[in-house]
Amino acid sequence: KNYQKQVRKYQKVMAKVKNKRRDTLHKMTNQITNDYQAVVVEDIDLRNLAQCLRLGKKLHDNGFGLFRTILKYKCERKGKYYIVADKYFASSKICNGCGHKKDTLTLSERIYRCTECGTKTDRDYNAALNLKQYGTHVLKEMSVLSA
Repeated sequence: KNYQKQVRKYQKVMAKVKNKRRDTLHKMTNQITNDYQAVVVEDIDLRNLAQCLRLGKKLHDNGFGLFRTILKYKCERKGKYYIVADKYFASSKICNGCGHKKDTLTLSERIYRCTECGTKTDRDYNAALNLKQYGTHVLKEMSVLSA
């Protein structure tokens, strides 16, 4: 009986965590889709990412896949653009200043330093700028095709 009580308590706590996660994801995606006309996301294979970084269940527990799913349907519902960058688009390895692609970039390098133009930026910020440029390019192509 005590074991069954503990199982019920555990299930109750896990259900509460699940509901909090979903609520937070809905609030975040709602804010993003209200603030922006277009959203660009990378098509990352989360299973491979979890294996590579040795994070395992911790990474899956964050709900990244659910975040992208919710974001996509909210963009479609509100008439916003949801753009997916190809998984082979090297957003972290390309310099946002000159466009030079760095062949080797390890995860431990948190500062991106371009050997061509000397640009020095945070790695994640550089990737975000590259994704923004990618999204702008895709939107321009879409407007040319529809015109």
